Amino acid sequence: MTLKLVVGAATDVGRVRDHNEDAYLVDDHLGLIAVADGMGGHQAGEVASATALEALRAAVTSGEGVRDAVTSANDAVYDKSTTDDRLRGMGTTLTAGTLAAGGTLLVGHVGDSRAYLLHDGALRRVTVDHSLVEELIRAGEITEAEAESDPRRSMITRALGIDPEVEVDLYPVPVVGGDRLLVCSDGLTGMVHEPQIKAALDAESDPDQAARRLVEAANAAGGVDNITVLVVDVVDDEDATAAVPIVAPDAPDAPEESSDEAVEPTAAQTSGRRGRARRWWRVLRWALPIVLIVVVAAGVLTWYARDTYYVGTNLSNVAIFRGRPGGVLLWSPTLEQRTTLLTSSLALDERQSLNAGHGQFSSVGGAQAFVRELRSQAAHRTSSSTTTTTVAPTPTPPTTVAPTSAPAAP
Repeated sequence: MTLKLVVGAATDVGRVRDHNEDAYLVDDHLGLIAVADGMGGHQAGEVASATALEALRAAVTSGEGVRDAVTSANDAVYDKSTTDDRLRGMGTTLTAGTLAAGGTLLVGHVGDSRAYLLHDGALRRVTVDHSLVEELIRAGEITEAEAESDPRRSMITRALGIDPEVEVDLYPVPVVGGDRLLVCSDGLTGMVHEPQIKAALDAESDPDQAARRLVEAANAAGGVDNITVLVVDVVDDEDATAAVPIVAPDAPDAPEESSDEAVEPTAAQTSGRRGRARRWWRVLRWALPIVLIVVVAAGVLTWYARDTYYVGTNLSNVAIFRGRPGGVLLWSPTLEQRTTLLTSSLALDERQSLNAGHGQFSSVGGAQAFVRELRSQAAHRTSSSTTTTTVAPTPTPPTTVAPTSAPAAP
């Protein structure tokens, strides 16, 4: 059955800060939710979070997956921060989820905002903070209890807009009707422990009420940071859904330009173009080394297959071929020269050797010299086998003279 999201949202400046750098997005049509926690100089944090959410929604609308859409959001924030000195150095966290086919929520994540899943009564954190204390916990250098009071807890190790490229973590989260998701900024998790968060989610069936209750709990604990909470109920298709637009409390627009200047493209338009260009560049960056390897390999094979000559037979004649006997893959030897030397004039072992392709010569001249040697040996064998025949004279038989009779007496 098709699933939809019913969303309750709440955000608050907290009890210490004088402006809210958090922003959130819920788009019912796209099945898209997101929380961004901006940072930077005066007003820059608000610009960063609002810019990221605008670019995120534009990228998802254009067909990008959530990971690429978060990368497009990074492009938009980075471009704005590097083209306006008043916004230089700004950045933002971003935790975004989009409902995909098959009952899966794909969560793209950069920074220390968080996503949780409440399923079958158990609360599980989905994302991993990109923060210094999280790395220290995972390295075993501090405990989670120590991390709560560590002065470095606000130091994040990854954010949008700081560098031209950003690594985005992607979490596929299987969901079913009845599940509840929480997406929040660190203004909540820095003030309220997870057991208290679960208790509030269990106590309030209405997602709006649950979101407000969590914000109140963070303020009651001190409210030292901006607090933004999305409570998201996963429901079946026939249930109604609530749609909430992009909200960026007190978020100023980027500094205005004079009216006589050309209108600059919006962050969404810029990120869309950059997103398409980036996708092509990723494909090219992945494919180019492979193409280069194939081209080099083909060149080496061609050189290997063609850079030699051998002597063989063609019909009844000795011939010179270019290539290697039998060929190499797609490269077959080619007839270079068919000589007038007949194979019938060769010795048996020579014919057998040529039938298999004799020798490997670096030049056609070397092969021709070998043919001349074969021709010379054939001529020598012919000369030595010729025998001169002498005809003996026929003997003359002896002549016998008959005795002459004496004349009769008178």
